[in-house]
Amino acid sequence: MTRPPLRLNRRTLAAFVLVAVALSTVLWTTGGAIGDASPAVDANVTERYRGIDALTGTQTVEIRTNDTVSSRTVADVALVPETERKRVNFRNAANRQYDRQVSNGSTLWLHDTDADEVTVIELTGPPTESRTAERLQLLVAAAGLTDGDGRPQSIGVSPLPVVPRHAGVAPGADANRSYAVEFVETDAVGGREAYVLEIAPETNRSEAGYHQRLWLDAERFYPLRKQTAWTTDGTRRSVTTTYTNVTFDAAVSADAFQPEIDANTTVERPNTPSTEWFRSRADLEARSSISVPEPTVPPAYELVYATRTTGRIDGVGLRYAAGGRELTMAKFNYTLDIDADERDATVGDRPATIDYGPTTSLSWNCDGYGHTVRGTGVETDRLIEVGRSVGCPA
Repeated sequence: MTRPPLRLNRRTLAAFVLVAVALSTVLWTTGGAIGDASPAVDANVTERYRGIDALTGTQTVEIRTNDTVSSRTVADVALVPETERKRVNFRNAANRQYDRQVSNGSTLWLHDTDADEVTVIELTGPPTESRTAERLQLLVAAAGLTDGDGRPQSIGVSPLPVVPRHAGVAPGADANRSYAVEFVETDAVGGREAYVLEIAPETNRSEAGYHQRLWLDAERFYPLRKQTAWTTDGTRRSVTTTYTNVTFDAAVSADAFQPEIDANTTVERPNTPSTEWFRSRADLEARSSISVPEPTVPPAYELVYATRTTGRIDGVGLRYAAGGRELTMAKFNYTLDIDADERDATVGDRPATIDYGPTTSLSWNCDGYGHTVRGTGVETDRLIEVGRSVGCPA
C-alpha cells in the first residue's frame, strides 16, 4: 500500500537533518595580558596536541546576539581530543531535558538523571579523520610564531570549526579566501598561559566581518578559548567556548565514556533514520528507490559524499565542498509546510522559502517530496540557482 505523503514543517524537519545552530556576537575581550612580545615556538604543535591522552575541566559556551547573551551553559567535561569520546555533566540543568551526555565515539547516551532515563543515539557518518592537529600547526606557523622574524603570513586553511560534529554546523568561513593569521598577545585562560591568535579574511578585516580568535595553550596548543563572530543581515552574532580548571593527560577511566544504566533505568531508542554513505551519485542512484537530484553546482565544487536515509524518513542527499564552502542537496518523502505568504522565491512554478543564518537554506515541495538546498559560505543568489537547476522534474 502506498504511504500518503506527510506534511512536516521546516522546524521539525531540522531534527532529522543537520542545520545551522549557534548564533551570537561578542566584543573581543581578553584577560590580563602577560606580555605582547612575539614568542618563538619551536615545538611540534601537531605532536603536542595529539599527545594529549585526555582532558578534564569546566566548559563554558556563551552565545551572543548584538552583544546580548542569549545562551550560556556550563558543564564539567572529560574528553579525548581528535575523537568523539566525551562525558559532559551540565551544571544548573533545570532548563535542560538532559543533564548528562556520554559518548564512546560511536554511540551517544543522553541522561535525564532525575527521571533515571537514558536516550540512546547511534552516531553515524562518513569515515573522516580529524585534521585539527595539522590545522593548529599551520595556524601557529601562519601567525609567524615559528618564524624567527615573526612575520604574519596568509594561510590556505579554514579557521577551526565552531561546534563539534553531531551538534550542529559551524558558521561559514570561506576557505577559498586567503586568511590572515596574526599573533595578538600572550594571555591567560583559567591560570594557564596561552598564545592569542586572530584569524580574518585578508580582504575584509573590518570589525563587522568574520573573525575568529583562539587562545592556544602555550604547552599543549589545545584551544582553551575560541571566539567566532560574524554578521548576517545586519545582526552581529558569536559563539565562545572556554575551558578552565583544565588538566591535561588526566587519569580518565574508560568507564567514563560508558552510560550509567541499571535495572531501574528506562532506556529509549528513538526510531531514528538509518543512513548509508556513498562515494558517488551513481552508487547512490543504484541503491535508492527515490530518484536522485542532479543539481548544477559551480565548477569548483566536488562531491564529498552521497547519502541514502531510510526509516521514519526516506530520502537522499548530496554534499559538495570547495574549500570551506559547502553545498548540500536533500530530498525527503515529507512535504514541507510552506504557506503562500512565506514564499521568498520560486523553483519552477513552486513557492520556495529561504531561511537565513550561517547556513542559508532554500526549501520547496515537488510531487509529494520536500527539497532543501543548504549553503555554508554560499551567496543566496547562487543557492537559488542551484535549487532551480534541480527544479521539479516530472
